Amino acid sequence: MSAYQLDRARRHVAAQEWPAALEAAARAVEASPADAYAWYFKGTVEMAAKRPRDALASASRATALAPDDAKAWVLSGSAAQELGETAAAREAYDRAVAAAPRWGLAWNRVGTLAFDAREFDRAEEAFAQAVDCDPNHARSWNNLALARIERGELDAAESALKRALRIWPDYAIAYRNLARVAAGRGDEGRRDLYATLAARIEAVKAAESAGIP
Repeated sequence: MSAYQLDRARRHVAAQEWPAALEAAARAVEASPADAYAWYFKGTVEMAAKRPRDALASASRATALAPDDAKAWVLSGSAAQELGETAAAREAYDRAVAAAPRWGLAWNRVGTLAFDAREFDRAEEAFAQAVDCDPNHARSWNNLALARIERGELDAAESALKRALRIWPDYAIAYRNLARVAAGRGDEGRRDLYATLAARIEAVKAAESAGIP
């Protein structure tokens, strides 16, 4: 049964036993070759195992079987982006937002791809869609701020970063980006304040990760 192999694959993924997880995922699609979810899951395992070429092939099978499955399109875009196939990634992310126009993650992927291509207008529009879909997602507000910084919209960027910090008060990256905004205004005092706050948060988190009381 495909379900048995999928459960087996999940256990191996949790244990980071990649060869066994890949084998179980492959057996799942052999058992149910018309099951779009099985192909999607196989692709996610392949991405986690750092095999984006295989993941792209699996995602392509998933989208062929379920062309309105936004998750499969995002997987396809992620694999293509990892491989440097920007045009294919863009098409996949566009298909994802067309299939699920209220899914913030899909809009974030559109925005990230545009940002990396220095298409800051498009990135800002996509990140604005992401926060509209999920206004409580701090990273989306931070991403929106980054696009606005690149476009020289410092007041709007600051507003987005403060929204991020209301959601996630110890979000060090947002403080570092507030430092960028302050630097852009020539406000060295606030730049240093925000940079110091970010460094303190990062130090506390590093200590917690190391188990230091």
